[in-house]
Amino acid sequence: MQKGKIILGILIVMTAGFLGLQIFNFDDQANIVRSFLLPILTVYYCINGKNKNGYFFAFLVLYSITELMGLFSKQAEEHVFVDNIIFYLGNLMCVLAYTFLFIEVYKSMDVKKIFNRFALHVFVLIALDIYSVVLVTDIAIKSDYLHGPLDYFVEITYNTIIMLLLTITLINYISRDSKKAMNLLLGSLCIVFSEVIQVAYYYVTEKNILIVVYSALLVVAFYFFYLQSGLTYSSGSLYRDSLEKSEV
Repeated sequence: MQKGKIILGILIVMTAGFLGLQIFNFDDQANIVRSFLLPILTVYYCINGKNKNGYFFAFLVLYSITELMGLFSKQAEEHVFVDNIIFYLGNLMCVLAYTFLFIEVYKSMDVKKIFNRFALHVFVLIALDIYSVVLVTDIAIKSDYLHGPLDYFVEITYNTIIMLLLTITLINYISRDSKKAMNLLLGSLCIVFSEVIQVAYYYVTEKNILIVVYSALLVVAFYFFYLQSGLTYSSGSLYRDSLEKSEV
């Protein structure tokens, strides 16, 4: 318990320091601090006796590895090979991490009952997903930052998994209406907004305020994701209640 409190204190101080460094344009130092934030959160998760065999833990581990790659950002600016490794491997691991989080939400859902109850919601959300992925990817392509089919594929895949994560957490919240589902949804919303702002920063205008907001949203997202790890769905199951009433 004492170790957990110490690590939590370190995490809070580092988070405040990271945001402060980002605000005052100390980008190199901020990147170093950021690289250790999620790994420390993962350690805190383990010390608190959370499930280390679940998909959520796999999500934390994979995303922690991608964050640690930020330590090599300077080398990436000087060497194309290092830059390519960080870009392709980092994006691949992020996609896998979000996929594990997607599975974590999906595994407890009764898809057949949800689809029967919320078919229109699902179709509308899928249509919005397709539109959003096309829109964001088009902005990235027009920026000339991407080169070749592989870059386009990485961008489309990354944007797709982000939108799918938002969709499934939204459907999960609509169907359950519980605190766990709400925290998952809020975390996913923060992730999506942070990604949109990151697109604006890299592909439209490199204003420092954008990267500050992006970083803050990312921190808040993982706060909500961590909160949900200590909750269960026992407090609510709206779609089941609705279906039972309709069957009576």
